[in-house]
Amino acid sequence: MFTGISWAGQYDLNPGMEAVKYKHEMTDDVTGEGYVMEYKRVNTNNLSLLEYSHGSGKIDQADILNNEQKTTHSNTFKVYDYATKGGYDIREKAGGANSVISYTRQYDNIQSATAFTWGTGYYAANPIIYNSLLKDKTEARSYQESASMHRQIEYARAVTGDIAVDINCTGATSTADGKGILSMKIDDEVTQGWMHVGELLTVPMNSKNAKKNLQGWGDAIIEVDNDYIGNFQVQKTMKLEVSKSKPTWAEDWLPCCSGGFFDLLTYTFASDKPYSGQKGIFDCTCRNTSISSMKPKWNTSQAQFPTAEYKNKP
Repeated sequence: MFTGISWAGQYDLNPGMEAVKYKHEMTDDVTGEGYVMEYKRVNTNNLSLLEYSHGSGKIDQADILNNEQKTTHSNTFKVYDYATKGGYDIREKAGGANSVISYTRQYDNIQSATAFTWGTGYYAANPIIYNSLLKDKTEARSYQESASMHRQIEYARAVTGDIAVDINCTGATSTADGKGILSMKIDDEVTQGWMHVGELLTVPMNSKNAKKNLQGWGDAIIEVDNDYIGNFQVQKTMKLEVSKSKPTWAEDWLPCCSGGFFDLLTYTFASDKPYSGQKGIFDCTCRNTSISSMKPKWNTSQAQFPTAEYKNKP
């Protein structure tokens, strides 16, 4: 687990993918004999999943795909930022965009040559023959975390197994830390084929220390590159968790002293703040906060405020 990283802005965008709110579900269940080719690619503004497979023979496979763009960067809030020249300044920060992708897949495929006639012409007398070895590729990426996981099977005579992928990108807000989760579980039995499993975590693209390669990713922090050729049973679990810190700031005990009411930071109106609106500014709430922390021995009454006890009674 990595903690204390604050990432937001343009770098958490999946290149070329706008943050459009949507929810998508898909289920597949396929059984038969012949040739099959499947291609699935889904994106959110900061996540992507690719599933691609093809081959001929006896096919028995099923999968479930769910992906959702929950929120976008259309919401912003203001925070105090310590200026380089000294003192505190106010800056606007984009709210975190939140999205998830969940994918599970089961398969029991046996490769073989398949022939069938087509139409009434030439191919009726000369059947079409497919003799394609099996391929199955799954790739998951989380762009804000600069992380990816990859599993690929090529040139196999048979493939049996399960795979599960979960990707979650929750942006930090003014009051809560964000999180990034990328996990992949693999349980495969490959017959006379080649299997590759990889994992990559790089320096964040917006880091000052990132040395970007040709693909725009930074230097590797975690790099896994495994290959198996032949007959193998492979079980792997990979899980990456990243914590993204909420912004830090300073605030006066009575923030309206530093400006007008409409200049207050939006953070100060969070539901868990004592002055979550005009009421907290103009009644005793702010003063009570100061008294409870300072505990002065003088003038702790509230006679100067229009409470029920001290209100003017003509």
